[in-house]
Amino acid sequence: MTKPNTGELDPQDSAGSEIRSYAVGLTASLLLTVGAFAAAMSDLPLRWKIACICAAAILQIVVHVRNFLHLSFSGGQSREDLLLMLFTATLLVIMAGGTWYVMSDLSGRMHETDHDGADMHPASKN
Repeated sequence: MTKPNTGELDPQDSAGSEIRSYAVGLTASLLLTVGAFAAAMSDLPLRWKIACICAAAILQIVVHVRNFLHLSFSGGQSREDLLLMLFTATLLVIMAGGTWYVMSDLSGRMHETDHDGADMHPASKN
């Protein structure tokens, strides 16, 4: 198995341990996915559904980072890995926040009315 964050082979580990790591990651990912679908299809209150799905999503990210990307926050390259994750999170927040802002602004513009309750857009009047 290769050492995390390096291309060097670790002679103490075998290919079996690497396959085991991938198998554990796949099993955990499948269980978290099934759990999220079960929460969505259940009769739980909406807030509980959202909380369960968000928790499963966060755990899914942790499983992928640990088992598939082999990122480790201990060792020689832990600082670089942390910066990589922070940069990725920043980009995702910018993209998701920008999308939310644009869509909410568009929705607000499409449903604008003046103070009398009349539509502000003269082209929409027939």
